[in-house]
Amino acid sequence: MKTAVNVVKILIVILLLVAVFFPLYWMINISLIPDNEVIRSRPHVIPPFSMITLNAYRETIFRFNLLKPLFNSVLIVLCASVITLFLSFPVAYSLAKYTFRWKPIVHYLIIWFLALPWIVYVLPIFKIVSSIGFLDNHLLMILLYGFSGIPLFAWLALPFIREFPNELIDAARLDGCSELGIVWRVAVPSLQNAFVALFLIRFIWAYNDLLFALTFTFDKAKMVMPAILEIPGLFNLPYAKMAAGGVIAVMPILVLAIGFQSQIVSGLTGRTIK
Repeated sequence: MKTAVNVVKILIVILLLVAVFFPLYWMINISLIPDNEVIRSRPHVIPPFSMITLNAYRETIFRFNLLKPLFNSVLIVLCASVITLFLSFPVAYSLAKYTFRWKPIVHYLIIWFLALPWIVYVLPIFKIVSSIGFLDNHLLMILLYGFSGIPLFAWLALPFIREFPNELIDAARLDGCSELGIVWRVAVPSLQNAFVALFLIRFIWAYNDLLFALTFTFDKAKMVMPAILEIPGLFNLPYAKMAAGGVIAVMPILVLAIGFQSQIVSGLTGRTIK
């Protein structure tokens, strides 16, 4: 009986891995073959070596200049994620470890901000920034992504901080550490795994966003997702080039996920105290 259960578990894991990695494999597969081979009735699950070409990557990088939007996306989202985490963490710490008069109201405000769709903010913000000539600006996008994530990530950080031992906080106070020092010198280093996991989640969500990127950028601060959407022409769909753009766009996320995999797994599975 135990052997059968283990076999079922292994099969489920294999199915999940296939479901996760097959789209990435198929995107890479399409990016390496000519467009006329992509739309054939019987697709190449494993393309012949003689058919493999890097023309889609060359055209995507040099003709469509995808590296500039990619750099913009990484720069904007990286800075914005740092702002989100470093501003939402003190909010969550205050709600988890302090008792004050307006605490229930702050909770309700966070829920209210989470309930409102982002599109509600777009028109007022667009009118304000366009009137002052601040559109298509890197700083604008950093501020938009940075501040828009504070309510959600303050809420997500609450369970991790509530589990943080109060004894460590009291010991830091006895040693003469200030309240701000306790947050950044004691809580953040001890909750490093959770902090990294939340950082990566914020990075991925902002990196994949289209609403702000399509609304507030046109040229200088254009991000990678809108740039990929501009690859198709009016009368043609260059599947290989779009797939190549997708592969290039997903690389920063893969690098971060692989580089910080141990912290991500520890943070998301509850082992948050370093």
